[in-house]
Amino acid sequence: PSPPPPPGSPPPPPLFDAAHRALRPSGRLTIFSDNHRYCCSLARLLGEMRRGAAAAGAAGRCFASVPLEGRSCERVDGIRIFHGSPGAEGGFLVDEQSYFDRFWEHGQHADRFFLLLEKA
Repeated sequence: PSPPPPPGSPPPPPLFDAAHRALRPSGRLTIFSDNHRYCCSLARLLGEMRRGAAAAGAAGRCFASVPLEGRSCERVDGIRIFHGSPGAEGGFLVDEQSYFDRFWEHGQHADRFFLLLEKA
């Protein structure tokens, strides 16, 4: 079992808790989605987790946002939400098109977003 989060910080959701345990120091996690609101809510949650850990004076199970040169992004609570596909620099070594991607394109939807996080 993991130690409890520092006092005053929100408990990490199971995904972030498991990813933090599994990753080496400075290991990366890419979250890729077509849902901008979902990415924003994840960014707010990650920012809240980081603030709670900082207020408690502990690193906690936090993730930092990784900068990517020349990529369009916005910041929500200090977490970058990039526009487009992650590509090799974002952890996607092969840019393959899935069934979902083809289905999505036929609906003429093309917006994609991703968060590139590093274990802090």
